Amino acid sequence: MEEDAECSAGDYQALYRRTLRRLERERKIRREAEAIAERGLRELYRLNDQQKLLETIVSYANTTSSGQRVIEVTLEETCKSLGMTCGLAFLREQKGFSLSAPHLCRPSTQKALENALSACRSSGLFEPGGIASQIVEEQKILSWMPGQNAGTPASLSHALGFPVIADGAVRVLLIFFSCAEVKAEEPVVGLCMNIGGHIARVMEREQAEATLLHDATHDALTGLPNRTSFNRTLAETIRTRTKHVAPPAVCVIDLDEFKQINDNFGHSAGDMFLTEAGRRLSACIRSYPDCTVARMGGDEFMACLDGLSDPAEALRIARCFCHAFDLPFLFEGQELQSSVSIGIAFLATGGLEASQILKAADLAMYESKKRGGGIVTLAESPSPVRSKQFTYSKS
Repeated sequence: MEEDAECSAGDYQALYRRTLRRLERERKIRREAEAIAERGLRELYRLNDQQKLLETIVSYANTTSSGQRVIEVTLEETCKSLGMTCGLAFLREQKGFSLSAPHLCRPSTQKALENALSACRSSGLFEPGGIASQIVEEQKILSWMPGQNAGTPASLSHALGFPVIADGAVRVLLIFFSCAEVKAEEPVVGLCMNIGGHIARVMEREQAEATLLHDATHDALTGLPNRTSFNRTLAETIRTRTKHVAPPAVCVIDLDEFKQINDNFGHSAGDMFLTEAGRRLSACIRSYPDCTVARMGGDEFMACLDGLSDPAEALRIARCFCHAFDLPFLFEGQELQSSVSIGIAFLATGGLEASQILKAADLAMYESKKRGGGIVTLAESPSPVRSKQFTYSKS
């Protein structure tokens, strides 16, 4: 009986131990299942946040033509959705990317910008062969840990950078900083590629619209503003003029010997002559930001002279236009010479229509033509029936 009791007690103890082990295994399996479920839920939330982030960026990309604005939204929303401490965007200059290049920062505070730039410096971001050159040259997404300078906070201990590629070239470099580790692997890589693609789409559309606008308002041969652009500039000048500065003036400029050059040397010489004429005329107003030279068509140019301190300054510019043709033009080893006939009219104090001042300047130009060309004629009044006040001859 005692042996049976001992066996029974031993069996119970073994059964108890087996039961404990089974319960421990079940608890372990349950903990693992809960951990998997928690990771899955976190991943679901993260994917949901990423989806919302992309939807926000896509919404802005579809409704704006401003590349800068969509970059600002991307920085703000990415920091908010992914828990990033700071976002920084470097815009490409002609010489490439650098710490001194134009940049956008979110949060848009001076302290955030200083911390982000400090983290960039400690990373050697723009050093030769550094992280930035790897991102740009290899067009890939990288993550790294910036070195900790004395002034760099721990909240910027991890970084992620990726390029925005528009028209086949890296146009923007986006850098995000975080206190938690961020790895350049899926799904982060896919998210960054999507974000970069939407920004690039806006930048390409912005560039295309700018090109179309430029082509619509500029002369294809000389690159100067065309008639449409000049008329708009003149109308705006008349609308916004004040009595506290010299009255605006309009010059009508006609090339005296252009037809002979075109007939004798061909259209290639004529095109070269017009292009060089536009360049020389533009050089006369380089120091006057409110003045404009435009090609109206054929061999006719116009200038709107505004923002001058003295009416005599407009006359000096007109004389500069005249003297700009003193030196001959060279075409295939031959010298081409032409003078210009110029008419200049000032906007009346009482205000006149653009058509009236253009008519006055045009009649003054024809007066210069009648007198043999190569001279500047000043209209006494924008009224087309008045006589000329004086004639300036460069000779």
